[in-house]
Amino acid sequence: MFNLTDDIEIVPKKLYIAFKKNKNIADIVILKKGIKIFINLKKGQLDDSKGLMKDVSETGHWGNGDYEVVVKDTSQLEYIMSLVKQTIL
Repeated sequence: MFNLTDDIEIVPKKLYIAFKKNKNIADIVILKKGIKIFINLKKGQLDDSKGLMKDVSETGHWGNGDYEVVVKDTSQLEYIMSLVKQTIL
């Protein structure tokens, strides 16, 4: 996350870790099976050509934004970071 841009702030919350640059750009929830990343964009604003992100706009969740993905290994990490980068453009 730090490689995306300068001055990203980490804000630990009770249920997740927020990454902020003026506003939340992404939130991470630590799970037993990996990490869950929430991208802080409204439904329809994310260009996810691989369809990796799950739409959580109609469900309750701990993080901010309408998109989430569970990361179990690093194979898709570069693509996921490109999605996160869309929040700061």
